[in-house]
Amino acid sequence: MKILIISQYFYPENFRINDLAIELKTRGHEVSVLTGLPNYPSGEYYSGYSKNKNCDEIWFDIPIYRCKLRPRKTGSVNLIRNYLSFVIEANKKIKEIENQDFDLIYVFEVSPITVALPAIKFKKKKNIPIVINIQDLWPENIVAVTGITNLIIIGLINKMVNYIYKHCDLILTASPSFVDKIKERIKNKDKVKYWPQYSIVSKTKEDISLYNRDFFNIVFTGNIGEAQGIDLAIEAANVLKDEKICWHFVGDGRNKDKLEKMVKDYKITDKVIFYGFHPEEEIPKFLKNADAALLILKPNPIFEMTIPAKLQTYLSCGVPILGCVSGEGRRIIEESQAGIVSEEISVDALVKACRKFVCLNSEGLDKYKDKAYQYGEENFNKLELISRLEKMLEEIV
Repeated sequence: MKILIISQYFYPENFRINDLAIELKTRGHEVSVLTGLPNYPSGEYYSGYSKNKNCDEIWFDIPIYRCKLRPRKTGSVNLIRNYLSFVIEANKKIKEIENQDFDLIYVFEVSPITVALPAIKFKKKKNIPIVINIQDLWPENIVAVTGITNLIIIGLINKMVNYIYKHCDLILTASPSFVDKIKERIKNKDKVKYWPQYSIVSKTKEDISLYNRDFFNIVFTGNIGEAQGIDLAIEAANVLKDEKICWHFVGDGRNKDKLEKMVKDYKITDKVIFYGFHPEEEIPKFLKNADAALLILKPNPIFEMTIPAKLQTYLSCGVPILGCVSGEGRRIIEESQAGIVSEEISVDALVKACRKFVCLNSEGLDKYKDKAYQYGEENFNKLELISRLEKMLEEIV
């Protein structure tokens, strides 16, 4: 198949769509990508990329066509401009590739859902089927993250979402809880299917040199934003500062500076360490050295329906999971028996769960490790899920 991937984010930005593009290419498909200038999560263009030059490139024999979107910068106004600029600039960029005979368009939707609008315009012109992979449920996600309450704005977003779903030929959701919510919006309910993100890494021997083994080491990886609720973990670290527990945060995001200030104010810089951004291929070394991996999300109905992508990575690395979540995240941890979940999403409950973990002996931790790895292999196996995706794409074509 000749596949055009449309994603606002792509290499060198760190998203799962990068790995999927390579896998589809490896399996013999002809893959091209339409994306923007890389600027996530810092909000500024990456070094070597700018509006003033052609930034199209070839990566792993995959042509990448970059539209000149505005950088995210900071603030909600700039974020909206970033979202809208991708739609405008992608529509322009498509004209450069519209003579290629693509078999289908694969839209990777991690907010914003507006990424699908250029795909729909292309579909109408060339009659190409669209498959959209929904990672963030709109408008629920944007309301939860931004706090928008204006009913007129929410109504307009709802109309746009309905329009997008109507014109997509296959809708893949990253969480089973999304399926019914999307089906409520469309007539052809059979085109909505659950297809989870897969595990990328596998279980290997630990390198015991990364952390101080005199401490119980808890690791969080991924985006450090408002939704994650990491401030609760910092508060818990402060409560536990006299105990031999060390917290490690690997990643970047809009809340990182604020959280680092909290750590300095509490004078717990020896117990809470920020490592900044690391590419996905380096994440396993942090996890496989950990005693537990932290999965945390603020309480919100939309977050309860979401399966954070980091959860699959935690499972595939065979690391015990410390959960401070509800909904799908809680269900998977409990169903897999891969760790301990706090009774509620609060500082006190997280502290209590931490102390339960610290009291475990090596046999108890090993049991959680084995359960995590086993569940990841049974439910998020990469080869099986990509084969299933290939079959669905071929049926659409």
